[in-house]
Amino acid sequence: TPRLSVTTASAAIRAAGDGVGATRLLLYQCAEAVGQGRVRRILATFEPDPVPVSLLHAARGTLPLKMRVFLDFATGRLRARLGALA
Repeated sequence: TPRLSVTTASAAIRAAGDGVGATRLLLYQCAEAVGQGRVRRILATFEPDPVPVSLLHAARGTLPLKMRVFLDFATGRLRARLGALA
């Protein structure tokens, strides 16, 4: 059986959209293409339940400002992005 192997989600989306076959992706990777109708979800009833996402900083002591800024930025973006997928 012929197979296509790609290294990026965008290449997999393009191949699936061009009719090459099915691909397995995380929803956030293909949400835009699904929304635009370029690809469609199949086997949705077999998708696992969503799991929570956590951002942790393991070091002890004072949190560096650049880490705090990143965590605040990432938290906002993740909430918006993951909320849109729900």
